[in-house]
Amino acid sequence: MRSLLLFILIGLAFACVDRPKKKVIPFENSKDYETKMILSHQEFLKREKNRITSFIDSLGFPFESTGTGLRYFIYQTNEGDSIASRDFAFITYTLTSLEGDTLYQSPQRKFQEFIVDYDNVESGLHEGIKKMRVGEKAYFILPAHLAHGISGDNAAISSQTTLFYNIHLVAKR
Repeated sequence: MRSLLLFILIGLAFACVDRPKKKVIPFENSKDYETKMILSHQEFLKREKNRITSFIDSLGFPFESTGTGLRYFIYQTNEGDSIASRDFAFITYTLTSLEGDTLYQSPQRKFQEFIVDYDNVESGLHEGIKKMRVGEKAYFILPAHLAHGISGDNAAISSQTTLFYNIHLVAKR
């Protein structure tokens, strides 16, 4: 009998706890919400484009731009082999934010290896590496959508971060 009474008292205690209320979206309907999100994203893209343009202006190099938004400048050219899809690319790099914070870099005297268009690296890196030849060095600017997007990488790269690569294509296989 005591255990039944204890069980009822515990049940009543939990029943009296306020449950979190359902969040109310401050929009009339889903179309209003969708419109607001699209406008917000367009504003983000405009600010990101302006930041990239200012960054490029501060560097003073003639960056080229692709249709996806990748910006690149090959500052050390070479007559080496070109890179294609499915090639193994061997690179050294320093990856920073536009503010100059070093996020990642390859260890000294070691290369990062990845399969072009098939490995789990930023889509902007796949695109940019195909603009290079073995032995060349380049700068890449990857807008957030070509880098880690909304999620970041859950480590050094936060949400919606534009990335700046200083990259050397050492070899291919």
